[in-house]
This record gives sequence, structure tokens and C-alpha cells, in this order.
Amino acid sequence: MSTSLPPEHWLADAARTDRVAAPAGRQPAIAAQARRRDPEQVPAELTEPPAVALVPVEVDPDERPTYGVARLDVQRARDEDGDEMFVLTGYSGDSGLQFRSGSRQLRPHGIALKNVRDGGTRPSEICRAIQRWSRNQDRLIDWINRLRAEYGADLRLVIWDDTDYDIPWELLWLDSGQSWDRPPQVLGALVTVTRWTTIHDVGARTPYAPADCTGEVVGYYDTEMRGDTAAFRRFVHRQHFRMGDFLTELARKEVRAGLAYIGCHGVHGSTVHELRLGPYTWLELEAREMAALSERRTLVVINACDSGRVVLNKHLGEKALRGFAELFLRKRAGGCIVSSGEIATEVARSMAEALARHAVEQPHRPVADFLREFRARAAALLPNPLPDTQDDDGKPVVHAQQQVLPFLYSFMFLYYGHPCTTLRLLQQTMGDEA
Repeated sequence: MSTSLPPEHWLADAARTDRVAAPAGRQPAIAAQARRRDPEQVPAELTEPPAVALVPVEVDPDERPTYGVARLDVQRARDEDGDEMFVLTGYSGDSGLQFRSGSRQLRPHGIALKNVRDGGTRPSEICRAIQRWSRNQDRLIDWINRLRAEYGADLRLVIWDDTDYDIPWELLWLDSGQSWDRPPQVLGALVTVTRWTTIHDVGARTPYAPADCTGEVVGYYDTEMRGDTAAFRRFVHRQHFRMGDFLTELARKEVRAGLAYIGCHGVHGSTVHELRLGPYTWLELEAREMAALSERRTLVVINACDSGRVVLNKHLGEKALRGFAELFLRKRAGGCIVSSGEIATEVARSMAEALARHAVEQPHRPVADFLREFRARAAALLPNPLPDTQDDDGKPVVHAQQQVLPFLYSFMFLYYGHPCTTLRLLQQTMGDEA
């Protein structure tokens, strides 16, 4: 039986996405065993695709993360039948808190947040599917909970996911999901989580130092997203309504961009030719110079559908994951916020407004912390218990399903970068606001 709802029901307004990072004291490094694992390190019963033949990241192999920083590596694998699988390895500063997955696990297609869209899986069913999948992750959950007990609020988990499986790690349920007297105990609402991916470029490095993204807002807004400009009205703001003008500005080294904001339609596909932000393809954006990003360590926020999803670029002869986060990080952005699905316009806009408030009220606190708190607020409003998909007469319970959507939307926002990266935006002086 299909679990989809008619398009006119619960997702009629979900047409856009936004995306968008820890305490001012210690500055954690992420470098623990930062070279990617060799294929022979995968358990013998699994066969992993050969490593990408690109220039490796230059890192001191003996360097370990500082207090509170842990890293979870996610690598592709295949079993003897050729089915896609994944292998997990966890590191922390304490050698007694390491982790390695032992059981075989197939790619979980049914829990990807790309399914939250018109004609897709009903929201409560996705939540239940993720709960069910989480119960199979007992060893991983035990490792994370031991880290929480060891480090408390200082825990920063970096998830280095080198797959295109769209696994929503931030939605990992850390309990049974049956506690009706408290908000859901999900990873991304309880722990500061950041993402990373292998950056394929000569000289490219992982973010071992946090970025202080300081400067003006430089933004591109298509017709449907121009309402997002209001979120940044208190800041020095260079607004563009043509993508070409926005990219021309990013090419200028002297532009003082603390935040580069892109609000437009996004398109995902099976090859880089099909990846698109507004009128530009991934390849067209890759060809553009973006000197302003590296000069200021700019935070890039891409408010566009599916902007956080990646493709395995076999079509162009490489076993490398390509996507918009990898592209902008390779252009030396200080961090990147993207989306793993379609987010309703008003939820995307509320995140932009909350991020702007964060930049004013708590510029010393990392963007990753802001995003955890944003998720936690949505988690606190999730109906508990989850609503049924239909009533006793077999009719879809549309209103109840709509109440689940803000929770799922908030967990679509992914942040790529250092867990201690901050955002400081230049405010307009008195009388300068339009």
C-alpha cells in the first residue's frame, strides 16, 4: 500500500530550502586520524569501492582532537551480493572511547529526508522509520551516549560522511522513541553536530582552525525568495536579484563578505550536469572565481531545495562525491549551511531570521550551537505520541501530519565546517537602514 499523500495536501507550500555552527574558550581541532581509511581497513566480509585517486589531505597523522571533539567517519561499502552498505568508525581524544561498526548494514533508502515532499512518505511514517532504524544502531548509540557522559555540553561531534546515502544522522534517536513525557531524544537536538566531506583539490585542507566569519551580507534572491532580505535589514547588506551580479561580487577579493546568502530554487539529479542553483549548474558555479570567500572565510548559506545532497561523479570519470557544500568549501568558504530536502518557505525564512538574531545577540557562540538549538526548539513541539496517518475511516489525518513537518524541516539544515566557527555581521549605523 502506498504511504504517499496527494500533492495538494501536506506539502503544498514546501518549495524552498535554507541551510546553515561552539564555546568561545577552547578551539578544538578536528584532525584525529584525518587521512581517509584505506580500503583494506574495511571489515574482511565487506568490499569497499577503491579510494578516490585524488591528492590526499596533508595532515599530521599523530594529531588528535582536543577535549570534547569526536569524529564519526561514514564510508561506502558493498557486500558479496553487490548491495550498498556503510561502515562506521568513531574517534575521540580519549583512546578508550573509540568505535567501529561490526554488523552489516544496508543503505537505508527509506529514512532519507528527500522523501519529505509532495507525493512522498507521510511525515509521521518517516519519523517512525527513523526510530525503527535507530534501534538497529545500538553500538553507535552506546558510543555517543558514553561520549555525552564523558564530555557533557562540551561534546562536539563531526560527522565525516563520504557517502551519497542521504542518511539523516542528526535524527538518530538516542532512546527507544517511546518516552511520551519528554521531547524526542534525537542526536542533532542534544549534541552539537557538524558535517564534513572529503574536499577533492590540490592543497585543500580540512578545517583545523575555526573561522571567524566577519563582514557584510552579500546575497542573491530570486523572485520567490526576496522576502528573505528582511532578515538582514539591520546589517550592511549587498542585495542582488540576478545571480550573475552576485557571482561577480564574490569574485572581487576586496568584498568584505561575512555571509554569502543564496535564496533560490535548487535542483538535484544523478549527475553534476543536473545539479543547479537558480539559473546556474554545478559546473558553471565551479568555473567561477570566488576570491571573496577565501579572503574573509565567509559563511555560505544556501537556501535552495536539496542543496546539501551529493552525487557520485562517475559520469565524469571520478569516484568522488560532488555537491554544493564541497564546491563552496573548496572555494575556501569558512563554512556552509545547506539542505538535505525540500523545506517550506516560512520555515526556511524563520531559520534565516534566527541566524540573523544569533549574529547580533551571540556572535561569540558558534553557528553549530545555534543550529542545535534551532532543532531543539522544533523537537520540543513534535506531537508525542506521533499521530497516525489515517483515521478509523481510512481518511488521511492531514492536519496532524502537518504538525510533524516543522520537526523534519528543522533537521534538514546541515552545517559543514569547523564546530567552533562563528558569525559576526557588520550592522548599519544609525539612519542607514532603508
